[in-house]
Amino acid sequence: MTVALYPYPKVSSELGHVETYKDFAPTHKIPTKTRELEIKSLVEKITSNPSFNPNLKFDASKHIVFDPSYYKSTKTFTLDELKINKTHVPRVTDFGAAFPFPLLSSEAVDMVLYEALQPEIIEDYARLPNLAKGATRLDFHIGGHADDHAPFTDALIKSPEIAEIVSNFFGTPMSVIYNSERAHLNVSLATKDEEEIAKYPSSKEEIMQALNNQDAGDGDEIPSTLGLHYDSTTVALVVMLDLPEEAVGGQTTIITGDEKVVRVPEPKKGYATMIQGRVLKHLASKPVTNHNRISFVNGFAVTGPEQLDNTALTSTKPSVLPRARYDLFYRDWVDYKFTHLEEHLKYIREQVNKDFRDGKGFDQEGFVKKCLNIEEYFKKCYDEMECVNNPPYPSPHFKTKYQDY
Repeated sequence: MTVALYPYPKVSSELGHVETYKDFAPTHKIPTKTRELEIKSLVEKITSNPSFNPNLKFDASKHIVFDPSYYKSTKTFTLDELKINKTHVPRVTDFGAAFPFPLLSSEAVDMVLYEALQPEIIEDYARLPNLAKGATRLDFHIGGHADDHAPFTDALIKSPEIAEIVSNFFGTPMSVIYNSERAHLNVSLATKDEEEIAKYPSSKEEIMQALNNQDAGDGDEIPSTLGLHYDSTTVALVVMLDLPEEAVGGQTTIITGDEKVVRVPEPKKGYATMIQGRVLKHLASKPVTNHNRISFVNGFAVTGPEQLDNTALTSTKPSVLPRARYDLFYRDWVDYKFTHLEEHLKYIREQVNKDFRDGKGFDQEGFVKKCLNIEEYFKKCYDEMECVNNPPYPSPHFKTKYQDY
């Protein structure tokens, strides 16, 4: 394939892109009103707890509350049970989704929130969404901050205990992916502005009607901070950091193989859900009531040198998701992809030598198949970058029916 790098394709907002993505989307900064009203109030609520410690160190024995019995008690779905038989990329396992299960302590949740809501993090790592249904000044993303600015959060999500839980549910060894795609917060805050409050449905009948109206559609009309999409990572581990029990709506919403809308039950604070987001179409809905919904999203992919990951750039590249800092994001991406590729190449070379020593001979057809897989993997390292492939967004396959693949 010949790749024409010049002239550099023009990024246009008409294509669903952020035109100033190289400058970290200054037009998408979090408004001062939101910072000084809702965010400040939330941080004050966290720090007002007499036992709160801003220098808390992560301790898996205290802060991970998962019990092995949850593997059996948690309701899970295979892709077949969700009627998803055809997918736009090959499935990694048959795992589809898991209903909420306890994962983090209240203390851990508060610390993740506290680290992410610091003024300098909001300034440098948070941005309003580019493509979202019904988004307001109160809806934004935070991400890429964990490696250098959130030690508790970073230690938590890199912990072997979390990777083990994800791996056991998913059915194959998994590990958390690169910095820019872990410790990602999807934030929808309840307004404290009286005029904005008045616009929310108030009676039980109005609330249920608003929810039913959403579910009656195909998913495109459901208010969210990120519209109907596929993830760019194999698995999404979603931990709820804030969603009051009285809130209505706000669940992870998935589209089943028969194109029906199904909501995963509302998770409690510290509870987690999982989906194979690379092949399962979904969105994170906003509550129809005036309540916070803050989720902590972490991408996982297959681990080990014997196989390559299936991560992509489609819904995460900086021109699409404004909270992705251009230089940081692509540094993280290249380091992650090339490290996996280096380990995989070494593994294949060593296997060829081992087979020779063991008298097994050389499997030419098997080797060619591996090389073709590597060629496709390397191509995927760059072919979705803005300077190469700059199609309209959302991608057409976000609306394609499963049966049409």
